[in-house]
Amino acid sequence: MHGLPNAVASFLLLAALLLAQMAHAQTPSASTEKLAWWPVTRPQKAGILSAILPGAGQVYNAQEWKLPLVYGALAGSAYAEVHFWQLYQEYKKGYEARQQFALGNSTAIDRGPRSGKEPSDVAQLYRFKSYRTSRDLWLGLNAVIYGLQILDAVTIAHLHDFDISENLSFQWQPTALPIASSGWAPGLRIALTVRSSKRSF
Repeated sequence: MHGLPNAVASFLLLAALLLAQMAHAQTPSASTEKLAWWPVTRPQKAGILSAILPGAGQVYNAQEWKLPLVYGALAGSAYAEVHFWQLYQEYKKGYEARQQFALGNSTAIDRGPRSGKEPSDVAQLYRFKSYRTSRDLWLGLNAVIYGLQILDAVTIAHLHDFDISENLSFQWQPTALPIASSGWAPGLRIALTVRSSKRSF
């Protein structure tokens, strides 16, 4: 689990690169807004706001009801991370003290309120590794929650102008499909017309 902090950093870097890629993927005709002095599209602005302050992108998208979900998840995972970090630090010091005692340093005593009560060095080492693993897992979960709330803000911003009105046209009809071996075969043609683009798919 020692490589998990590096994995978390890689995850955050990947999220930033994806956000930048989405920025460059916008069409030239996409409407832009202002973020300070920087012209940005709506998805860009939502993503940047969420990256700076978790939940800000949701407020920008007029989805304030998501704030308790965002901060509840972040607060819960942060609390667990701090809890296991403290236990890890205590057991780390206890493990080092026990190692020094085993080498002949009689003044090295495991004085941890929980670590010092472990009945054996094996039990203490097991707890030490367990808390280290839990600390790393909660750190990774924090990064995932942070990334997901950015992704949510960007996705909702992309869908802001998506037409879901009754003017959308969805049609299907029987048709004949050309087959190289037998000439023609019965099939089904489906047409979806989007009002904003006036094209059928």
